[in-house]
Amino acid sequence: MPKMTRETLSIDNFPNEVQGTLSEAFDKDGDGVIDCQELVEAANIYTQTKATNSLLRKGVFFVATLSVGLVGAIAGLTYGIVDANKDTSVDGRVLMTKQQDPISVSTNEVTLSLGTLPFLPFEVTSKVTDVAFGSELNENEIENKMYFRKILSIDIIPDAGLELETTAGDLITWGIENSAVVTVTLKDGTSWTKNVACTQCTAVNVYSNSEILEGLKNFEEATGVDGRRLGGPGIHPDADCF
Repeated sequence: MPKMTRETLSIDNFPNEVQGTLSEAFDKDGDGVIDCQELVEAANIYTQTKATNSLLRKGVFFVATLSVGLVGAIAGLTYGIVDANKDTSVDGRVLMTKQQDPISVSTNEVTLSLGTLPFLPFEVTSKVTDVAFGSELNENEIENKMYFRKILSIDIIPDAGLELETTAGDLITWGIENSAVVTVTLKDGTSWTKNVACTQCTAVNVYSNSEILEGLKNFEEATGVDGRRLGGPGIHPDADCF
């Protein structure tokens, strides 16, 4: 049965310049007219496209807002790091504040005198490879010469004493019976004593742990020397060293 005129729109009734567009958009069966079903289908497609575009715009807005927030957070973090670095400086291996106060870190390196070795774990002794000591003080209490030696051997009596021999044939000895000093004897027989506590001339640096701290405590009790201040501000620059 032929379609009724009121139910269709003839594309030929429209201007020539829009007929092609109308045919492509609405005339799905290519019969030259737009019926009610074709018009409803086109309307549904338009509605769906409009909803999709709205959702897409919301997504773009969300992504743009998130990007701006991330850029702001990164900029703030960078500024904070730069500003914090202005308050610190590195002095040797120590991180210092602007006021030159050391900042505590997870490891704590301590400087030990040779006199502490009999009270420390044997693995600490194995790390001692060099020794330095000053000559005997002259009449003005000034050391005239410094000796730097490689260590040949170290014999330890736990909690009691040590005997260190250098590759040059010098001996450094310490015993609990004379706890305040160590004795230095050169290969030619020249001998003198040095303060057992000083670490400025010879020492070993180790990272502190419970065994090290316990050894220092035992050293303090045996000698009366404050091992926690070895090599620190309590030692005068002109004090006797090894």
